Amino acid sequence: MDLRELQDTYLRNERAVTDEKIVPGALILTILSTDDGLVLKNRTSKPKRLIIIGVDRMNNICYGSVLVNTNMNLQATYSQEYLSAQYLLKAVDYPEFLRYDSYADCGELFSIPVSKLYSGEYYGLLNEQDMNGVFDILETTDILSTKEKKRFGIKRR
Repeated sequence: MDLRELQDTYLRNERAVTDEKIVPGALILTILSTDDGLVLKNRTSKPKRLIIIGVDRMNNICYGSVLVNTNMNLQATYSQEYLSAQYLLKAVDYPEFLRYDSYADCGELFSIPVSKLYSGEYYGLLNEQDMNGVFDILETTDILSTKEKKRFGIKRR
């Protein structure tokens, strides 16, 4: 095995999504589809970056996955409430996960089966400052109902 093959094997193992890596704050790239609740034009699935917010190990569901978007649709009219639920992530802080500064959309949560995450790639964890920032928005936004926040285990710390 040459050096390139060793590097590829190492990176593949580092990027593998395992149960130990599926924790709040985990950064994962996986394929999501309209079946997962995405609204897509002209296709049924798309690679998406996401942040794990909570995990229900008993039901093997990743509750509260927040999508990361590079750009917001410039043609759309966003409410101030929606805009205030976006959290800026700097590409410089996550160079392997983000090519550009991007937004964690804390205005909508997704439930994704843990099994679906296994086919994705793991890119580490949010740093403490960003983790606190994302959870502050999730805990205080009016976009998510109290019922949704309880369902996803989001509460003031």
